[in-house]
Amino acid sequence: MERVIVTRDLRGLAALRAANPGAGVVIVALRRAEVASALDAGADVALAGRLRPAELNARIRALQRRIDARWTLGPLVLDRAGGTVALDGAALRLSRHELALLRCLASAPGRVFTKAELLASCWDAGSRAPRSRALERHAARLRRRLGSHGAMLVTVWGVGYRLDAPA
Repeated sequence: MERVIVTRDLRGLAALRAANPGAGVVIVALRRAEVASALDAGADVALAGRLRPAELNARIRALQRRIDARWTLGPLVLDRAGGTVALDGAALRLSRHELALLRCLASAPGRVFTKAELLASCWDAGSRAPRSRALERHAARLRRRLGSHGAMLVTVWGVGYRLDAPA
């Protein structure tokens, strides 16, 4: 999935959004009268008139920062900047390691992360080495905290874990 999509086609915006729900959409080279319609239809950025490459690139970078700061996977919303997690609109309290585990898994939904990768990303280099089965315990606690959505956290036996979008 692309992170930011730049297009000139206002008519295909709904299909583009459906095919790439997490991507940012920039529509360029519109007439001034079409800018409000493009934004109302779901575009994140709409530029009219003569296109200035430096401005376009700056707007794409700003949109990319906003997208990178917040991940949405079904009912789960992670705000990286604030370090908060919401599930079905309600705040979810997680321990430091549970949050680090969820952040890592949410960075690439559907990808299987090995236990070694997760341990390296969830435990600081300066902290104490994790005890045996620490990762499994944190994953089990995280699954319980996700409640009815706990099935999103999938154990891949002998390899590690992955986070799937709810069906």
